[in-house]
This record gives sequence, C-alpha cells and structure tokens, in this order.
Amino acid sequence: MTNDWDTALAEAFAALLGEDATAAAAADPAARYGAYYASETLDEFLFPNSWATADALTDPEPTYLPDPDGPHPFSPWNWRFDLSASLFRFDPDLLAATGAWGADGHKGPRPFDDAFVTDLLAVATLDASDGAVVRGADLGPLLRRHGLDLAGQGATPLNHWLTVVLCVATEGALHAALRAATFTDRGPEHLVTRHDVSSDRPAAEPWEKRLDTVAHPGLRHHLRLLCRSAEDARSEGGCCTGSEHWPWSDVLDAAGGSLVLGWCFGEYQAGVAAARLPA
Repeated sequence: MTNDWDTALAEAFAALLGEDATAAAAADPAARYGAYYASETLDEFLFPNSWATADALTDPEPTYLPDPDGPHPFSPWNWRFDLSASLFRFDPDLLAATGAWGADGHKGPRPFDDAFVTDLLAVATLDASDGAVVRGADLGPLLRRHGLDLAGQGATPLNHWLTVVLCVATEGALHAALRAATFTDRGPEHLVTRHDVSSDRPAAEPWEKRLDTVAHPGLRHHLRLLCRSAEDARSEGGCCTGSEHWPWSDVLDAAGGSLVLGWCFGEYQAGVAAARLPA
C-alpha cells in the first residue's frame, strides 16, 4: 500500500508542478527543499509566546506547537516544526525606530536597544522592503545575549511587527516538502473528503485540468480542495498561487530560498509553501 500511495503522490505532484518544473527538479537530485507555514493571525497574537525562547529557537529537534485554531480539515498544527530553521522578519520601522516606533509614534519605545539591532543586522539578510530576516538558530543567541524575552509580557507590543514563517520538519526532499505542503504527509487515511467540507466545486484553472490526470480519486479530490479559486477559498479549502508569488515570498527570497509552489487560505491570511533551500 505504501508503494501505491507514494506512486499516486508522485503522479499528483508531477501534475501540479508541470513538465518543466518536474524535469528541472529531476535534473538536480542534490537540491534540498522545505515546507513553510505563515499566518497573519499567528503574527497578531504571537507574543508573549512560550516557545519563542532562546533555547527553543536554537534547538533543531522538531516540535509540535500549541494549536490556536482548533481542528479543521487543513490544520497545520498536525505538523512538527523546526524552530531553528524557521524565519523571523523584523519590520524596518521597528528596527530604525521610525514611523509608529519613532519619537512621535504610538507604539512607544522598542523592547530592545540599538546594540541588539546592530547584532541582528550582522546575522540577518534584508528583504525587498528592508525588513531583516533571520533564522531561529541565529536569533536565539541574540535573545540570550541582550536579555530580550519574547515569552514575557514585555514582548506584546511586537505583535504584527515580527513575522514568523515556520519551517515544517521534513528530510529535505522535494517529495517530502510537497507532502507537507499539501497535507498528504499523514497518509491516505487523512485525506480531506466530501464529508469534511460543505461545498464541492471544481479547482481553478490550470489546476483543474492538471488534476484531471491524477488517477487516485481521493487524492484528486483532496488536491482539488487546495486549488480552488481565490473567491471559493475565502471560506473553505485553499487556492494555489503557483510558483511566481506567495504572500511571504520576500521572506523566503531573503533567506536564500525560492518558491516552488504556494497555497493560501481565507483571504490570503494564511499559507503554506514548498520552497527550494539555499545550497
């Protein structure tokens, strides 16, 4: 059964990627890939956070995170996350003490000083909007060195001003990254069925045509729910944004990654992506 399932997944992923992307991936078997999850709601209530400690962020051991949403068909909280490889983006106004964080702003003084900013910029990379993007493994030692406590109430003002793009723990293969990103990593018994959703609509193009080639009916239906139109995905399922854009693409790009396929949920308020990792 495992071999049949892996074959079905390989067929489905080839359909989603298209011939050119599938051939390009096959031509570079040494390339490494990952899956990432981000959510505006997560950022809105991120701090204080019991898992945002220096020790947790530097620990490469995968871990489950608390479920803030409750069960739903495409829940990311069934994944284990690698916090050390997760990405944290600091807003440029927060770093520069300008705008809302400036002398006349409404946010008040930053919960860290210029020395922290200097050390952060030494290990971070800047995205297209001059936000500083840093891995958890590099952020953890800075928290410890500068006494910044993201698990304490003093971190509350940072909500919305730090963006976290969580790295799903996978072994680095494209197949594994796509399994996580499509919520198929737990096996065929966890596919979303017609009983889990209130409406059954076709996928948006070009995904509907591509998914017509997927032989496994349960997998085809599951992926169709992830490839709806943006309008249909506002209330249920997801929409596939393809390989050109994902709302958090700039964060991936700044960290040296590149988008393979992205998906969004709601009004682009949350999303998951498979990405190629830097060499």
